[in-house]
Amino acid sequence: MNRRQFLSSAVAICATSRLGAALSAEKERHPLLPTVRWGGHEITRLLVGHNPIKGVSHYSDQLSQEMRQWFAADAERTLQLLRRCQQVGINACQMGFRPGERVLIEETLRKHYREGGTLKWIASFYALPTDRETAKEELARILQMEPRPLGIQQVGNTTDALLKEGKMDLALENLKRFRDAGVLVGLGSHNHEAIDYAASKAWDVDFYQCSFYRSVFSPKPPRAGELFEDEDRQAMVRTIRQVSKPCIAFKVLGGNRHCASPESVEKALRFAFENIKAVDVLLVGMWQKHQDQAAENASIVRKILA
Repeated sequence: MNRRQFLSSAVAICATSRLGAALSAEKERHPLLPTVRWGGHEITRLLVGHNPIKGVSHYSDQLSQEMRQWFAADAERTLQLLRRCQQVGINACQMGFRPGERVLIEETLRKHYREGGTLKWIASFYALPTDRETAKEELARILQMEPRPLGIQQVGNTTDALLKEGKMDLALENLKRFRDAGVLVGLGSHNHEAIDYAASKAWDVDFYQCSFYRSVFSPKPPRAGELFEDEDRQAMVRTIRQVSKPCIAFKVLGGNRHCASPESVEKALRFAFENIKAVDVLLVGMWQKHQDQAAENASIVRKILA
């Protein structure tokens, strides 16, 4: 075999190998999970979030570091997570990026779409409404993405800071920015009081993003460390059921506190779906180092919603 023949043969083998891998992955693809319609968009009732990718566990410094190092060691792992979520029937994610996280999150999304990925996405927005130049730059960065997000939510940390300072109405500036951009408008919080306030004032939002746990974001006196208390979960699910707008429920697994076994994960997810509205969805962080969390979560949700 001469050099040209060898190279041709090698290319053919490589192409066949890639095709085989693609077909194998396609065979593993599951039907779409149950969906809800938000505006003109069909989204699955389970979304994947970005916290593990950033190394934010809300459990321990050790777990956060392990997550961060695992994803940072190989950029392909973030893409693999998004691919796997799509394969198991999840069709949407929530991603957000502060300036230092743009390569990690923004570039991953761009690569996902370049390779033919179709996950819809909802963007988290971090800028304080009064920091107008920063807010303008962040919004422009988000809207430059292709495809654009179907919605943008003011991240809970920002809302909670305004709530604590007695300046909740300033959030309206960010919400108007999102409305003018032509996307779905969301308001996030770890405190039911913030959602209750916005709903009582009939703010112009399309959805709320509601944490099951306050953790360190409480407007009450400071707490010692990350506390995940059931009374906070009960308060938030009452709010979720009372508001007329759709909600994204997050921290439903309590920052790993409900993950001791598959049974405990199922119990927490079942509690969530039984205590939110039929139009609401769950946002769950996932990573694949020790097990196929994407497939396991999707399987449990499929079972609960059957």
